[in-house]
Amino acid sequence: FNTTLKKNINKKTSLMTCWILLSIDSLSAQKDSAIKKSIRAVIQKQEEAWNKHDIDAMSNFFTDDATLVNFLGMFWKSKAEIHENLRRINDDVFKHTSIKLSLKKLKMITSDVAVANVEEQFNVEEDYTDLGQQYKKGDKNYKLIMNVFIRKNNEWQITASQITLINQFASPHK
Repeated sequence: FNTTLKKNINKKTSLMTCWILLSIDSLSAQKDSAIKKSIRAVIQKQEEAWNKHDIDAMSNFFTDDATLVNFLGMFWKSKAEIHENLRRINDDVFKHTSIKLSLKKLKMITSDVAVANVEEQFNVEEDYTDLGQQYKKGDKNYKLIMNVFIRKNNEWQITASQITLINQFASPHK
């Protein structure tokens, strides 16, 4: 009798442990899905702000102490510096363009830190010249952006960003 009782208790304990682990895994997946949805929303708002050429909105996705390295290697070391450079470049270049952003991968580092790999399709909407190079309506280029997001006050912001131009000869866009 004692052995049968121990087996039944062990089975019940095992079943309960499995149920708890499955519940925890399910809750974790739901939480990850909610985080991914929140970060996707930030990326969508970034795209909308760019396409409206709203520099204030574009800058507000960054923390005050954020860093950004653009695809030319320019290193900006604060939200204020990011804002100023985006404004300056918008006046010459960005106002002639639109972008399409696509989240390619999201990796959670902690519950409040995530790394997002984002692809940017950069579209020339009207002819312009920049640094002696002529750009024609319809021209496109592609970039990969690595953003480090942190969550503060239940809001996701970018604390570091690195932008890399995709060389179409070495890695053609598909």
